[in-house]
Amino acid sequence: MKQNRRLFIHRAGAGLIGTLLAPKIFGSNLLTAQVPPDSKPWIELSRSAYLHNAAQISKMANGKPVVAVLKNNAYGLGDVQVANLLGPSSHITAVAVVKDERALAIRKEGISKPILLMGDFDSALANSLVEQEITLSIFSKVSLKKVHKLSQQSDKTINVALYIDTGLGRMGIPYKEATKMAKDIAKNDRLSISQTFSTLTTPQDFAQEQIQRFDQVCKELARNGISTGLKHLAPSYSLLDLPESHQEAVRPGILLHGSFPGAQMQQAEQFPLQLCYRLKAPVIRLEKLKAGDTIGFSRFYTVERDEWIATLPIGWADGYNSGAENGAMVLLRDKLYRVVNVNASHANVSLGAKTKIKVGDIATLIGPERPEITPEGFGELVKGHNYLQINYKESIAKQVYESF
Repeated sequence: MKQNRRLFIHRAGAGLIGTLLAPKIFGSNLLTAQVPPDSKPWIELSRSAYLHNAAQISKMANGKPVVAVLKNNAYGLGDVQVANLLGPSSHITAVAVVKDERALAIRKEGISKPILLMGDFDSALANSLVEQEITLSIFSKVSLKKVHKLSQQSDKTINVALYIDTGLGRMGIPYKEATKMAKDIAKNDRLSISQTFSTLTTPQDFAQEQIQRFDQVCKELARNGISTGLKHLAPSYSLLDLPESHQEAVRPGILLHGSFPGAQMQQAEQFPLQLCYRLKAPVIRLEKLKAGDTIGFSRFYTVERDEWIATLPIGWADGYNSGAENGAMVLLRDKLYRVVNVNASHANVSLGAKTKIKVGDIATLIGPERPEITPEGFGELVKGHNYLQINYKESIAKQVYESF
């Protein structure tokens, strides 16, 4: 989006969150926007890319439905916005989050599909969670007691998910105890097991053992006449690496946003995904530094010859990884420039001895326009991982497009 358009909206007083922007002003491609001040970064999302990726992921799983994991505010991209974009997809059967308040926020925005809370819940929110039909995970004896107590206070049937620890070791009912606890749940006619799931580790040999443990538990439940509901195991990596993990649904996270969980995975050519977002920020300062000048508290970058330095209003406190200063690039006026310093609130970009860049020009830090600024390109340049770019601050404004 051009800077003058953003200024026009801001000055016109259209900066309210979620304001529907009129197509006659912006063209039909821009759907909704939270308009930031002209000194702040923002994230742009593509509806068509999310719908494309949902369809591709289902194809990867031979047509199985998808439980969309939107944990950590959809990796900082906006769980409410992404849930709304994925909502119309026939391939998305449910949404999963780990925080109780995020489950409620998504439901409040009109998402009617099942919402799975994979983590614990605050007792103060318990009644709201039941009222909004959030599926509550039972992952320990203590969580089972909480849900039993809650069921005594409610007239509604509470949907629960049996969360089984098959070997990850951080969450879930130990698989050897799962049948006993499931029997306890089945005795309560106000509880209904609507989902049963576990989480797989990355090493393939142990993940296969986990699958066997999970299948064994599910067979024991069936022999005892206990329904498992929808069964799912596979996060993004296992979905691609272990077809036997697909169960009745798959449960991807990062794949939904257009990134593969590993480098150079063969499925990337067979099932091409589309990067769903762009991270943008305006140039707010432009100064020519002299040879010998330094940038940053630690004097991280030393100017070797006179050069123009641009400052962008985004840093590691906003979720832009500080490793960017080790070689990442940004796109400004169709040209790539090197990031030379990142602190909590700002990033500095080297523009060279001469430049046509001006204050107010818009930089794309992450986006599909060039390989170097995709999450994968970022990770390669800084010798890290594309997961480095998945933790943006919730307050960063979002703009939703039909497509890029």
